[in-house]
Amino acid sequence: MRLIARWVACRYGGISLLYEIFTAPLEAAGLSQIRAQLAGDLTGRVLEVGCGTGLNFAHYPATAEVIAVEPFEEYRAFAAERAKTASARITVLEGDVQTLPFPDASFDAALATMVFCSVPDEQKGLCELRRVLRPHAPVRLFEHVRSPRVLRAAVQDIFNPLWRWLVDGCNINRDTVATIAAAGFHIEEVRMHDLRTPPPRFPWREIRARA
Repeated sequence: MRLIARWVACRYGGISLLYEIFTAPLEAAGLSQIRAQLAGDLTGRVLEVGCGTGLNFAHYPATAEVIAVEPFEEYRAFAAERAKTASARITVLEGDVQTLPFPDASFDAALATMVFCSVPDEQKGLCELRRVLRPHAPVRLFEHVRSPRVLRAAVQDIFNPLWRWLVDGCNINRDTVATIAAAGFHIEEVRMHDLRTPPPRFPWREIRARA
């Protein structure tokens, strides 16, 4: 984690609390309901990558057995506490989606929310995710993406280096839907969302796919 991110986090009581503050406007604008729709019918052995502070945990059904991986220790500690109050059985582990420590075809479903904007090698991470999923397993993702409008996309390209530096590796100009398809997933549906939050606002996509 970059020094600037740690400095800002210290001012807000830690990186986990800063993340909660940062996402609060998104949750209030409808992200919480989207999380419920994405996670609510996933059953069997579910892999959640980049679980952050565990904001999806409350939305899994009680029948799910969730393995949640997260690379940042501060987030994992916060998520592990949140997992204790969830209906589903949730285990929080250290892990990076680019090098998942699981056998091939070992999960029945997967979920990722606001993850692949920050994965250094997005294509590698998605291919790894597909590797550990059983054939035709449902995959749910929610990501901010490159704008389909030429002018807005150009603005994203201009500001992306600064944004990536400020927000610890987050990219605002990735065409994640195309990358998901290129990784071999079958995309069943893409829903557009306009979350009314304070600026900056991003194009949001809810992606439903299968391995």
